[in-house]
Amino acid sequence: MRPVLRRIPAWRSSLRARYALVATLLAAMAFTAGGAIALRLYHESLVASVDNSALDTAGAIAAGARGGPLPNPIPMPVAAGVPRVQILDAAGKVLSGDPASVQDPPFRSSLFTGASTSVTDVTGSPYLPEHHAALIAVRTATAGGPVTVLVVQSLDEADARTSQAIELSSAAGALCLVTVAAVAWLAVGSTLRRVERLRAQVETVTASGDLSRRVQGAGRDELAGLGATLDEMLAALARSDERQRRFVADAAHELRTPIAGLHASIEVAGLHPNLPRDDKWLGELRDGHRRLGRLVDDLLVLASVDEHAPRHRTPVRLEGVLIDAAQRRTPPGLRIHFEATGRATILGDPTQLERIVANLVDNAVRHARSEVRLALVAEAADAVITVADDGAGIAPDDRDRIWVRFARLEDERSQRSAGLSGEHDVGGTGLGLALVKELVQAHGGTASVTDAESGGALFTVRLPLAGVVASPGRCAAPHLR
Repeated sequence: MRPVLRRIPAWRSSLRARYALVATLLAAMAFTAGGAIALRLYHESLVASVDNSALDTAGAIAAGARGGPLPNPIPMPVAAGVPRVQILDAAGKVLSGDPASVQDPPFRSSLFTGASTSVTDVTGSPYLPEHHAALIAVRTATAGGPVTVLVVQSLDEADARTSQAIELSSAAGALCLVTVAAVAWLAVGSTLRRVERLRAQVETVTASGDLSRRVQGAGRDELAGLGATLDEMLAALARSDERQRRFVADAAHELRTPIAGLHASIEVAGLHPNLPRDDKWLGELRDGHRRLGRLVDDLLVLASVDEHAPRHRTPVRLEGVLIDAAQRRTPPGLRIHFEATGRATILGDPTQLERIVANLVDNAVRHARSEVRLALVAEAADAVITVADDGAGIAPDDRDRIWVRFARLEDERSQRSAGLSGEHDVGGTGLGLALVKELVQAHGGTASVTDAESGGALFTVRLPLAGVVASPGRCAAPHLR
């Protein structure tokens, strides 16, 4: 049964549509809130203007009443926009007013029993012809007794103007929202087109496999930074690809020699089974086999490390690692001297740390004449391992090249291995020091080489300490010859 796939709405599948929709919604919220506040203030200003006009009219009529009796009715026009007026006595009876209001019942006179002056917003009153009006009352003393002047000023025009402003602002707001949506759509589209160009360029690089191509575009914005980052990634991939190709080619070249030697010996043994097998022939087979095994082991370690930090870190006592390395078997006439100042513990992979020290000691033993000096010093933040030999040393121009995979120095440092016997007959694979460099870097340390006091090479490895326990004494490892 085929699974039922839910159809995703178009706006959800389009980043451009989502951003434009969000921008439009935010603009709509802002326009609505701002428009509501502005219209409210506009309506209040219109009502305040009507109230002030009505108060002025009531005050003028009250001043006239204090000067003497007012005519009945008060001579004033009756028309739209003209206020309506009534004058009440103390009992609430209508004494006078405009021609249209003098015969009407009092305008809500019960509302004005307290304050001398008041303004009331009246809507839908049965006593008033206006739908919405401001009702003003002003009390004053006259020769005939206290009177109340009532003035009604229509607010219908203010309401109509406010309604018109709402309609106009709604139309303008809708137009602005359409503009915001269009601008957001175009702006996001312009940005995403640049992103799409970057994606298409990266896709082209992926399809062609040409890691030398670059995708960086012009500009100094975030997308230009993204392009620069993609270019750096492509450059790193190109370097990694070149390194892998060179590594495979070098590995194939290095494996060919011991395999060819073993194959030749096996062929000779198969063609001539009656030939005597002396110790030299068997030693050559063992050396070839050992060299091949060491090369395979080094390649496996390089493939697993590849400049990354070790996966499993445990506290490791370096003095124990160095003591084990100092106890290895050496050719006749060669001794290893070890001394440690303090005790150093670091966090790392014990097997990889042992490989670091073993490779340095193997390299020194292979090129030393009579002595290899191995030392450990615990400093404030680092554990410092030094391995020195009394061989021919390393020229300054070659000190960077020795850390390269499969690099060998074609000088007198390689001549020492011819005099070794047994397990030491096996020459270097060209990976020992490269392994040291990469394993040390994987543990956050550094490796370097200088001249030793004895004239040979002095290798120095610094590894960050996890903890240091000071010890005033020195410990020396036993020596096996």
